[in-house]
Amino acid sequence: MNSRESQPFIAGLFIILRALVVAASAAAAVAALMLAFRYALPFLIACALAFLINPIVVFIERKTRLPRGAASFVVLFLFFSLTIGTLLFFAIVLIKGVSSFSRSVPDEVQVLIGDIQTFFFSNLLPSWEQAMHIFSGLPGVQQKAIQLNVESMAGALVGMLHDLAGQLLANLTQFVTTIPDTIISAIFIFLASFFLSKDSERINNHFHAFCAHSPIGRPIDRVLTELKKTCIGFVRAQFLLVFMTVVLVYAGLLILRVPHPLTIALITGIVDLIPYLGTGAIFIPWILYQFFTHHYFFTISLTSLYIASIIQRQLMEPKILSVNIGIDPLASLVSIYFGFRWIGIAGIVIGPLVLVVIKTLYHTGTWQSIWYYILGKKA
Repeated sequence: MNSRESQPFIAGLFIILRALVVAASAAAAVAALMLAFRYALPFLIACALAFLINPIVVFIERKTRLPRGAASFVVLFLFFSLTIGTLLFFAIVLIKGVSSFSRSVPDEVQVLIGDIQTFFFSNLLPSWEQAMHIFSGLPGVQQKAIQLNVESMAGALVGMLHDLAGQLLANLTQFVTTIPDTIISAIFIFLASFFLSKDSERINNHFHAFCAHSPIGRPIDRVLTELKKTCIGFVRAQFLLVFMTVVLVYAGLLILRVPHPLTIALITGIVDLIPYLGTGAIFIPWILYQFFTHHYFFTISLTSLYIASIIQRQLMEPKILSVNIGIDPLASLVSIYFGFRWIGIAGIVIGPLVLVVIKTLYHTGTWQSIWYYILGKKA
């Protein structure tokens, strides 16, 4: 094979090698991110927090002439104090709501038990007596088989309840044991955020110097800048959607004169972030309970409020997402679904973030640059 005939083969071999380099680099980046989320999540939270408070720190530094470190400490102290105060306020509101529910639930349960008893004696008992009459007429072997099946089902039910109780106890024990780790992580996040915020100007200068002198620095700078804007838009969009849901549910419950509307609205807003469930996790059981307790007017009112919350989210979500991050709602839904299926609860956030990264790489021309690199062409 002469040199001319071997040139296409060598070029194809280099294309394959460069494609393998790109694939290996992408796999290494994904593995590094997964390890970072698993072992360095507090540090990542500290980086995000330092980035978020940086504009406020700069504003205070300019207006009050405070040193950078003092301004960072003041902002972080106020942020943590506000966060802890907000959590305590929500906890107090939830505890009051739950305690009120615990006082009213027994009476509601008694009503429900009365309805179940009425249904049992008027419908199930005659059917049971008829079944027992048929059962007594069966041969002994068939009666024995039915008894064994019933005992097996009862044993399986008892075992399931036992496993459920054990799982709840294990989860409670795990929650208690993680409290010290949570406190240590919070302290680490505070200290890391402080040092990152205090030295943010020096870090930015080093990064910009690297971008100016490195061939890959400028693409990285463009990707990070676009990614920063998109991530901020995504978080803003989610908070806005949850806020609108909470306001709508709170106003509806106030009109219906439901006790503790703020507690229910806050819980509904939190649950609204969970895929598949949404506000239906709160409203559907509540609507069914009101229906079976013969509160038909309240059932219709809750159903109307539930439908209004669904329509409000379906109408506003495409516009809010498109305005803030420019991602199609269907693509966002698909990313949330696959993220939740592959990773779990964390995939609710990671899935859309991966989609944001893909969009950012596309808009900054990174995919085209990678393709040119694989083909051996100049961009």
